[in-house]
Order: sequence, then C-alpha cells, then structure tokens
Amino acid sequence: LYFFTVVTFGRRPFLTTDLARRCLRSVWQEVQKKLPFQTEAVCLLPDHLHCIWRLPDGDADFSGRWNTIKSLFSKRYLSCGGTEAVRNASRQRKGEAALWQRRFWEHAIRDHDDFCRHLDYIHFNPVKHGQVVQPADWAWSSFPRYVRRGWYEEGWGKKEPDTITGLASSRE
Repeated sequence: LYFFTVVTFGRRPFLTTDLARRCLRSVWQEVQKKLPFQTEAVCLLPDHLHCIWRLPDGDADFSGRWNTIKSLFSKRYLSCGGTEAVRNASRQRKGEAALWQRRFWEHAIRDHDDFCRHLDYIHFNPVKHGQVVQPADWAWSSFPRYVRRGWYEEGWGKKEPDTITGLASSRE
C-alpha cells in the first residue's frame, strides 16, 4: 500500500473541472487495466490529489504508473481543449506540458494504524483546504464509500481529527 500526493504545475486549480475529471477518470481506468493497481482511497482537489493504492504482490512500480497517468492525462486534456500554464525553458526543451509538478510525494503504508491515519488525512483534506465544512460535502472523494462500509460516522470530520496531526507538513 502506498499513499500519494500529486500536485498540479504552479498549483493551477483545474483538476475538479468537468473536463479534467473526465480525462483523469478515463486515463486512470486505462492505466489500471494495463498496469494493475487498486485505489483504496482518493480525494481530488482543484490543485492536487491524494490517494492510496494497493499494488500487486512483488510490484512496486508506482512511478511508472504515475508517469503514464500524467503523460496520458496531459495529452488527452490538451487535445480536448484544456489549457496549460506557461512552459518554462526546461519544459519546452523536454517537450513537457505545464500541467503537473514533475515529482510527487509517496509514502509506504506501514501497518493498519498508518493506513487509518492516511485515510483520515485524505478524507479530511477538502475541509483543511476550506472547500467544505465536512468531508461528506465534497463530491470528489472516496469518503462516502467508507461511510457505507461503517468506517466513518455520518458527521465525521467537522473538526480536524487528532489522528492526522503532524502528517501534513511534508505532503503538501
């Protein structure tokens, strides 16, 4: 299991637009078929996303998967009318679109408690960033799935959970 934070180039807030969501969903599913992984949790915000993936046993190539997702997304999004930020000289030389930060944050989930802390972090993130008052109000999150499973109570997340104190410093 791995936790990820992936951020847009220059923190441009476009990921929750209809076009970006459609492109990301289709690319995500396409890559998932070719390079299997299971999405355990996800939250899409305007300028970044958080997720937890389960990779097949013996396969730790999350970098290859993210490279493919970001590359395919960029091509599809731009070909469908999406716009990018101004490319700097380095991106121009390398032929890279100005949609994603080159790197991403990754953390190997150590145990069940670590999984639960990162799950809380992901689902509380829209509240942390002032998008909503409680996680249930955010449309682009796996939070409702975990409520249905009984992991969270209906009103969870109106205040920052103690479980995530200190996790944010290196993730965003």
